[in-house]
Amino acid sequence: MRSRALSLWLFLLLLLVVQGMVYSLAISLAEYSRRAVYDHFTAKTASLREVKGLPYADLMNRAGKTYGVSPELVAAIIKAESAFDPRALSKAGAYGIMQVMPDTWRLVNRQALVCTGRHDGECGSDCFYNPELNIAVGTCYLGELMKRYKNHAELAVAAYNAGPGAVDKYGGIPPYAETKEYVGRVINYWYRISGQLPPGLLSNEIWLKITVVLSWSMMTTAAAVIVAGRCLFKRFHSFYWR
Repeated sequence: MRSRALSLWLFLLLLLVVQGMVYSLAISLAEYSRRAVYDHFTAKTASLREVKGLPYADLMNRAGKTYGVSPELVAAIIKAESAFDPRALSKAGAYGIMQVMPDTWRLVNRQALVCTGRHDGECGSDCFYNPELNIAVGTCYLGELMKRYKNHAELAVAAYNAGPGAVDKYGGIPPYAETKEYVGRVINYWYRISGQLPPGLLSNEIWLKITVVLSWSMMTTAAAVIVAGRCLFKRFHSFYWR
């Protein structure tokens, strides 16, 4: 009776160790998959392939060519930001199809002169909601971010969402749930728009889901080890269970 109980406890303990090893492997594979996707994303977005069959395709292609940014990447940003709604307005005050903040607009416009000669004074909502102007300003800004981060597209996308200050502070994608989710959405949209296939057998998201399942199973097994050990101790009044 004692040997059977001990065998069960040892089995649970061994199972916990194996689960821990598999969990560590899954974490490593998730990171490897994430890095592989980022590298593939950066390499492929270096090509200025035009988009077709999307709203405002001509405007995206023109802006992409002018500012040296992949139109497919511009389309993915627009899909994530506004779902191609030129009248979109965020709670934070970002305007239009590429959700450009007024301060960013003014900074970019002073450099790119997108609105030069169109009106007197500062740009207002009429400019912000104009799809042609908004795409031009947003694409120009995205192009500056691509240059800043040496064409690492995932960092440029993160900076478009959280600001370059946050990316610089953390030396990579900031650990903000919103920004990490945003980068993932943009990359997924880009894969759909470009028709590319991500590298590897399993995506980073799938490996992360596997780690979540493993973490829950590890907690369950750990609880079973503790409960079984307590029962053995109570039954034999010591830790000598042989």
